[in-house]
Amino acid sequence: MLRAAGLGVHRSSLASLAEFPWQPNIVRCYGTPASNKPKTPIIKINNNLSLQKAATSSSSDSPKERPLVLLLSWLAAKQRHLDNFAAFYLSRGCDVLTVKLRPMQLLLPTVGTQVIARDVVNFLQSKEQRGRKILVHGFSVGGYLYGEILQRMLASQTESREITSRIIGQIYDSPVDLQNIPVGISKALTQNRLAQRSMQGSLQVYLRVMHSAATKHYYKSSHMFHHNPVSAPSLFFYSHTDPVGTAEANERVITSLKTVMGYDNIYSKAFEDSPHVSHMYKHRDEYMGTLKAFLTKIDYFKEALEEYRELEDFVGEDESKDEK
Repeated sequence: MLRAAGLGVHRSSLASLAEFPWQPNIVRCYGTPASNKPKTPIIKINNNLSLQKAATSSSSDSPKERPLVLLLSWLAAKQRHLDNFAAFYLSRGCDVLTVKLRPMQLLLPTVGTQVIARDVVNFLQSKEQRGRKILVHGFSVGGYLYGEILQRMLASQTESREITSRIIGQIYDSPVDLQNIPVGISKALTQNRLAQRSMQGSLQVYLRVMHSAATKHYYKSSHMFHHNPVSAPSLFFYSHTDPVGTAEANERVITSLKTVMGYDNIYSKAFEDSPHVSHMYKHRDEYMGTLKAFLTKIDYFKEALEEYRELEDFVGEDESKDEK
């Protein structure tokens, strides 16, 4: 159980929420199959950011003419499972910046996710990337991280919106509203009802005790996600049986973007029965068909999908069974 000490929390209790005792079960829920295709070399920028560069079709093909895909990982994702999505974009000429976060970075946003958000924005504003179009594809807690990144973008740019204006599309797969942490995460990580109740209690205490250090930042990111200032088209993937990124939470965001923000380019695909961040594996044809249809609304991808229409989607067999 978490224990308050002024504004602090007992470190060993906090670590028990963040480290490996949870992680083996995560793969059961996050069942995106691993790719078995040849891998593009990974350039490690730091412990959270890595870059993969697409092979160009000609020497005159400038990287700045091709979008950069911002791939925001789910919690404890393995690179080989992310490779499915990275390979899809790489084969269509896009470079891919993959952003990962660890449980402790999620629980302590001021020294975790907000530092990652700063690093992402700094990379996007680097000489090589400045001015380049950006496609966002986020998974699970990547939705929360995107809220932090948006806040950092707004704080870093001028009235000319030199960063957010570069975003050409936003894709969310099982995004999690952090207000749903106690019930959603506990149900996803264990089927034991006693363990679920214990975990929910610990997380509820954590959210109360750590309001200044953590919870208030979750609410700010959630508000940003519900009132996203970026008017680029958005696509939501979610499931009616997902206890983490619930259908109700996703539909609230969609409603807010349509009615409060006034956007008419918000799209969604709701599946009846697929686990958290496993929609592509469970409903492969529907997922990829919806994704491609959405991407054709974006100028670059309209041409790229036609040019590379004979390519397969780089989706491997389910290799996560041995890790469950």
